[in-house]
Amino acid sequence: MTPRSAGLVAMGICGFVLGCTGTRQAPPQSTAAASPPARNVPIDGSYNGVAQLTSGAATSCGTQDIVTFQVKNRAFHYVINQPQVPWQPQRPFEVVIAPDGSFQAQAGPAYIRGQVSQGHMQGQIVGDACGYQFEADNSGTF
Repeated sequence: MTPRSAGLVAMGICGFVLGCTGTRQAPPQSTAAASPPARNVPIDGSYNGVAQLTSGAATSCGTQDIVTFQVKNRAFHYVINQPQVPWQPQRPFEVVIAPDGSFQAQAGPAYIRGQVSQGHMQGQIVGDACGYQFEADNSGTF
């Protein structure tokens, strides 16, 4: 190999690896499609699901109950029925859902709290004698 041809080979390698400016070039971008963004699901609607007993006696609290939450303007009203508590057979909650999807409301020692995201609601309802974990899905408008 002559000095001239060696220089041309070196220039070719330099051009391939470093580019014309003497710095490395970024590898070509992948043309693979990016995953689509999560769809924005409205918070309002009718959420239907199941509440499962987490604390209290199964004989007086039950073990599993159907729950429905009617959310309108990012708020809902819920009443926990507790016939096993004669001094407070019902505890009503006025619940407002925060911009991040979280919610919490209290009535005396009882409370409801949870999270709403992408058409799914989950949380806890704790009354005077019984506690439940619930999950519900938005079935649309009412």
